[in-house]
Formats: sequence, C-alpha cells, structure tokens
Amino acid sequence: MSEVEERMRAGVKAHLEGCLEEAAAMYLAVLDDDPSNATAHNNLGFIYAQQQRWNEAARHLKAALALKPLMATAHTNLGQVLAALGEAELAFEYLSRATEIDPMSVQAWDNLGRVYLGAGDYQRAEYAWTRALRLDSTSPLLIVRLGTAVAAQKRFDDAVSIYQQAIALDAACGAAWSQLGVIRFLQKNYGYCRNALQHALDIDSNDVAALRQLGLLELVSKNSQAARDAFERVVELSPADDSTRLDLSVVLLSLGCPGEALGHLNLLQRRQPESERICRYRDRALRLLSSPERAETVPS
Repeated sequence: MSEVEERMRAGVKAHLEGCLEEAAAMYLAVLDDDPSNATAHNNLGFIYAQQQRWNEAARHLKAALALKPLMATAHTNLGQVLAALGEAELAFEYLSRATEIDPMSVQAWDNLGRVYLGAGDYQRAEYAWTRALRLDSTSPLLIVRLGTAVAAQKRFDDAVSIYQQAIALDAACGAAWSQLGVIRFLQKNYGYCRNALQHALDIDSNDVAALRQLGLLELVSKNSQAARDAFERVVELSPADDSTRLDLSVVLLSLGCPGEALGHLNLLQRRQPESERICRYRDRALRLLSSPERAETVPS
C-alpha cells in the first residue's frame, strides 16, 4: 500500500470516528502528494461543510468534480453546500444531477428532499423521499421526513399515517413521536398531542422540537408556568432559537417577570433591530418595570 493510500485510509477512519481535524489533516496530506485525488477533495469538502466552512467546502467539491465529473457524492455534497450559501437554483441542479448519475443512491434522493423542503417546494420534497423509500423502505427517519413534506401540504391525516408507520418500524423513533405530536396539536387533539410528545421526551429529554411543541401545548392549556419551563429548556439547548425566546419573553411578561423578559428581549432586539413585535414587547417590559401599577394586559 502506498503512502497516499495509507493516509487516505487513516483519513476515512478518523472521519468515521468523528475526528474531523485529524481527518482533514490526512486529506490535506494526500492532496499535497496527489493534487488530482478527487476523493480527497470530496471528503475534505464534506468535512468543511460539517464545520460550516461553506466557501472552502465548495472550492474542494468543485475541484473533485473538475477531476471526476460523474462523482455523484461530490454533486450531492456540493448541492447541499450551495443551498447553505443561499444558491438554491444551482443547488437543485447539482442535487438532481446526483440522482441522474446514481439513481440508486438513497443519500442523493434524501439530500434532494431536504433541500426542496428547506426551499418550501413540498411536493418535490415528497417525491424525492418517496424515491428514497423505494430503495430503503425500512428507514424510520426517511419515513418521518416524508411525513414532514406531506404535513407541510396540510395533509394531516396522511402525515399521521406516515408517522405511525415509522413508529411501527421503530417505537423508539423520537422524531416520529415528536412530529406526530405537532400534527395532533394542529388538529387540536391535545390529549393525543401530549401523549405523543411525552413519548418523544421519554426517548430523548433534550428533544428540542418536542419541548417547543410542549410549551405551545401548555400555553393553549393555560399552564403558563409549565410553558415557561419548556421554553426555557429550549432556549438553553438552542440559544439561537429566536422564535422560542420571544415566546418565552411573552410568557414571562404574563407571569409578572418583566425583568427576566427584558433580558431576552434586549438580546432579540440586537439580533432583529427592525422587528416591531420585539420592540413592542420590550417597551411593554420597560413600562412594567417603571410603573407596574399602570400595567395593561400583555397583547398576544
């Protein structure tokens, strides 16, 4: 085995073990000796994408395709990177090309579905995941993703059936329980919603989607303190979730905690200075702090 081959093998091993820096170093060493190694370019581009170093990722993935134009994995990886860079139309071209080159690739169809979903093209996302499931019909996560595309088209009964299929395959699929809870909430079937969300949280107590939906359920059920607890946990786990942070701020105001609400609203205003809704709630928190006896009902 050559030195280049040994480094490639070491890089792949480190990559599979999650040691991204070590893997990247191995791939770079390969490219020092063999700049035309398309696989090293593709794998390094994939690592940079995992690290959200999008421009560097795109550069190496384009290099891989310049060397091997029919490398399906490089097409699908580059498509995802371009989607992250906001170049949706170009992303679709690369992702679609990947499915043409290798129509038996579950990963290519899955990635295409995810990018279509992110772009709001739910019908094409449904088609892509249907194709993926023809190749791998026993993947609960693929089934859940299909259900998400169907639910986005407001076909809630169909989505429920799809999530139940995923649960039948794997009762410990937290994503299926969580999404089932979301649909039950939208159907105003709050009892089944709570049951599904509890299943999801029993499987993973840090399931952000289930915790957020539980917070919304508690609001509807007029359990403001329970809603606060759920939203605070979401914000702790996902500090960039501005939507939940705003919901938490509103709950804190309703519970008579304007100081705590103001802390969150100040952060939100720095992130979204043009948001009238955030400014309105922030002004409300300031008024409550300055003259609580003149407080009005917090608007929804």
